[in-house]
Amino acid sequence: MKKFLFLLLIVSVLSSCAVLDYPKRIAGYSVANFENEQEGRFSFISDLEPQKAYNKCNLFIFENNLQTNFKSKKKLYIVASKFTLLYEYTLDSTETAFFISKTENNKSKIEVVSNNTRLAKFVYNKLSEYFKK
Repeated sequence: MKKFLFLLLIVSVLSSCAVLDYPKRIAGYSVANFENEQEGRFSFISDLEPQKAYNKCNLFIFENNLQTNFKSKKKLYIVASKFTLLYEYTLDSTETAFFISKTENNKSKIEVVSNNTRLAKFVYNKLSEYFKK
């Protein structure tokens, strides 16, 4: 009985969201560092529905020869790097995240987030112009 309770305790601890995020953080696939960023967060509203806005963000990354580090089509986010091709005052490894969420009337809110505030603002300006095309 004690072994069963101990096993149940281990399973419940491992199944919590906080613990499950640690392997992703170690592997470099976590977006937790972007979720708490405040200064390097810029957003705009697009008339596109969320899935189309996600696809357009992917196209922006592709057309600018950026590197997609990881993405989630289900959760509608993309993390990319290699922004030195567009913005010379950054490192190749500096990541920028694109979060897409649904707003009213099936529109999209696109957030550009980076720990480098100047890079985030630069990418935000480029992306918002790209969405106007």
